[in-house]
Parts: sequence; C-alpha cells; structure tokens
Amino acid sequence: MDALSLDLTSAELGVLGAVLETDGVCLDELTLTGEDFSDPKLGDLFDVMRRARLNGQHVTYATLADANPGEAAFIMSLTEHGRFKYAVQEHAGIVSKQALRRRLRAAAAGIEDRAGQSDLDEQDLIDQARTIVDAAVGEQRRPVRFLRDIVPGLVNRMEDGGQFMQTPWASLDAAIGGFRPGAVYVFGARPGIGKSVVAQQCAVALAKHGPVSFSSLEMSEEELAARFVAERVAIHVGRVKDGKMTDADWLRFAQRRRNVDDLQIAIDDRASVTASEVRQQARSVSRHGKLAGVIVDYVQLMSPENPRADRHVQVSESSRRLKVMAKDLRCPVIVLSQLNRESEKRSDSRPKLADLRESGAIEQDADVVVLLSREREMGVEKLVLDVAKNRHGETPVIDLRWQGALSRAVEMNEGELG
Repeated sequence: MDALSLDLTSAELGVLGAVLETDGVCLDELTLTGEDFSDPKLGDLFDVMRRARLNGQHVTYATLADANPGEAAFIMSLTEHGRFKYAVQEHAGIVSKQALRRRLRAAAAGIEDRAGQSDLDEQDLIDQARTIVDAAVGEQRRPVRFLRDIVPGLVNRMEDGGQFMQTPWASLDAAIGGFRPGAVYVFGARPGIGKSVVAQQCAVALAKHGPVSFSSLEMSEEELAARFVAERVAIHVGRVKDGKMTDADWLRFAQRRRNVDDLQIAIDDRASVTASEVRQQARSVSRHGKLAGVIVDYVQLMSPENPRADRHVQVSESSRRLKVMAKDLRCPVIVLSQLNRESEKRSDSRPKLADLRESGAIEQDADVVVLLSREREMGVEKLVLDVAKNRHGETPVIDLRWQGALSRAVEMNEGELG
C-alpha cells in the first residue's frame, strides 16, 4: 500500500473513530456520505452511524455492535482512532478531496469512451462531457448554517462599511451604493448609445480593487484598448483608432501610458463564447489575484449552451448562468444588454424595462438594471442613466456629461480631462 493510500485509510478510520468517540455529535458538522469512502466497508459503517444520528439514537460501540454483530471486533478497534477527534474536520477534508478525485478520474474515463464514438457530433460530445463532470462533482454539500453563524460576518461588513466598490460616478453610487460582490448589474441600451463606454469605465473602476475579466463579444481587443487609451490618456479616440496621432498626442501618451498599463483588465475578444466559457476565462484571470469583477459586452451575442433551444430560452439560460457565476465567484458581474426598438417609437425615447431584448429573465436575474439613453440640453450632450430596477435602494434618473471624443461619460460638473 502506497503512502497516499495509507494517509487516506488513516483519515477514514479517523473520521469513524471520532464519530464513535463523540457519540455521533461530530456528524452534525460533517458533509460526508458513505459513498465518499474508498473502502466500501468503512462507507457502509459510516452510513449506519449517520442513520442512527438522524433517528436520534446513540452512536456507541454497543449500539453499533448490536446492529452489526459480525463487525464487533472491528468497531472496538475504532476506539483507538477516537483520540484524534480534534482533527475530524481535517480528516473529513482528506476523505472528501480523494473522493472527488476518484469521481473525476471515472468521469475522464467516461468522456474518453464517448470521444471514441463516431456517431456523436462535437456539440453532443461536449454536452455529454459536461453532464458527466457535473454528475461527478455533484452538489457541493455544506454544513447547516443558522443565523447565529452568519451574523458575525455581517457585523464585520457593517463595521468596515460593507464590500461595495465605487462605480465611476458618485451620483450612481448614491443610488445603488456601488458594485457589490455577488450581484449582477445590467446596463441596457440601443446600439450606438454608449453601453460599451459605460462597460469600459466600470472596468477601470473595478480594476482599482483587483483583476477584471472583460469578455468583449462585439469589439476586438485592439478596438477596446484604443478606447481605454483615449479615456485614460485624454486623446481623441478617432486619432488613436485611425493612427493619426499628433506630436502632442504622442507626448501625452508617453507621459500617461502608465494610466493604461497599470490597469488589471484582461480582455477576451472571442466573438462566440458561452456563459461557461466566460466563467472559465474569469477563473483564469482570478489566478492573478482576487477577482474584482466580470464584464460581458453583450449578453445577446453570447453563444447558447443548448443551440437547439429557442432564442428566448437561450438568452434566459445565459442570464441565469451569469447570475450563478456572480455568486460563486463572489464578484460583481456587469452585463450589457441590447434593447429592442420599442423605445424609439415613444415620444420621449426613454427606454423601459420591457424593452430588454429577447428575455424577461435578464430583468429577473439582475440586482440592478440601468437603462441608457442620450439627450441634448442647452448645447450639452447627456448620457442619461435611468436606474429602472434596484433591489436595495432608489431608482433615480441620473444625467452625465457625454464626452464621446474621449470615450467616456462624466459627472455634469466635470470638465475635460487635462
């Protein structure tokens, strides 16, 4: 028996000994089942212990030996391992980790077997592989947590002012509090209004706190980089994109290049990605530091997980997966959404929640929805942020000064960036 097997066997025996030593009390803090044990005999005994605890029965040598008379000597031997009851969580962690590895190895074998079947097309194989892996991983079990377990963490966040990160605009912060980890923020607009500019500025704001994953399904990485340069260095975006920089522009770029280079924004410009691939990209970015946010530009361009479903179901599924990703990765997710043409038919041209294109699930899954429009008033072009949905606060209409030449929107009292 190799060292890994010895360690695993010791851990499994340690868990059983701890259960016996504590009369089953430690089971209340464990999330294992008998299937997690490499030795079926040990797994069956663990399930017997669990059932006894769930039925309100004592878990002692006498009760177990009575239920399993042929294993009395073995059960008595577990008392030797009971002295390690203080380490039961660590032992359970080893058992759980090795069980996951076994299931993943079995899943890999199943996927390899299906990969050899010539009658499966590529998409069918991918779908089946995901199903196999999901079944192998299973639902992650966790201990029951009552309010008394949750409140201390809440108190800490209350004392340090919460976990919100500032948006690019103080007036929006006043309404929504900032960007909160685990929440989804949808910015919806018709084409050409400025939603990509908004996404870009949100990325800059979030990058102050850590790496940001930016999935740009509409623009190439160079096009997006040009916008960042224009906004961060204060050079006309047209001259940056068209390669018509003046000597003054080059001087300004040299002086302020670090404003761009220091941004922790990773751009994925694949034109066709699924929500699962957006998540995979975000996880890759998170290896470079605690993930500050994920940005998707925009949701209707995402490839469906199930191409055979109708369009409404496809967009709904993408929206739902982005919501789950926000919670799992514990970071804000900024999602851009196309609006339908209905707003253009109304006299005030102001968009409404019903204008979110192709899926009401986008509105349902979002914590905050901001609808964008552009207006001109007294010679000043404005970007209007209509906070149409806010789970935790007000829903005001906010006016920003639109500065398209610099690929940005600023507070009304701000001037040009010098």
